[in-house]
Amino acid sequence: MFSLSGLGDRSPLLVVCTPHRPPGIQSDRSKGVLPLVRNQLEQLTQAGGNHWRKIFNLYAKLLHGLTPLEPDWQTCREQRLLQSGSACALVFEHKWIPEPGQLCIVMGQTYGRSLDWLADDQVLPAEHPFVQHPEQSVIVTPYFDYRQLSNARLASLVQLIADEHPHWLTAFSESSHQFSAQK
Repeated sequence: MFSLSGLGDRSPLLVVCTPHRPPGIQSDRSKGVLPLVRNQLEQLTQAGGNHWRKIFNLYAKLLHGLTPLEPDWQTCREQRLLQSGSACALVFEHKWIPEPGQLCIVMGQTYGRSLDWLADDQVLPAEHPFVQHPEQSVIVTPYFDYRQLSNARLASLVQLIADEHPHWLTAFSESSHQFSAQK
């Protein structure tokens, strides 16, 4: 069981880490990761405004890019993102190590540095702004904002994951297909 604080599946394979919590989400590690329920994503977006809408949209685009089970990313966001059995989570933690079989995306260069996934002098390259940790399945990306993580950069991230983590992607695809079959 995944013991961090966040939203999504309690046994995630894809973990996106953010330095902030959506409004209304308390810092209660004892509750762990809580799956979204019907209409909760809409409520979080309304409470958090455009900032959280962008984060959830970009996460849905990433999820759909990795496993395009739905007709489009909007349907993926509404029907799969951060739900029980979806194999994805959004966590709000500091100082942790990914569990075996997980791929972790750390959003933001500053946050990546604060978690020690980037060295103090290390920066995300301008052209291909992703840094893969040499020993862990962790990728530091730009913050989930349309200016920093454009559609072209998101497509590059999906390709990086496919190239560098093919076994993980196979396991994630199988898990996603199981989720889809249960719906």
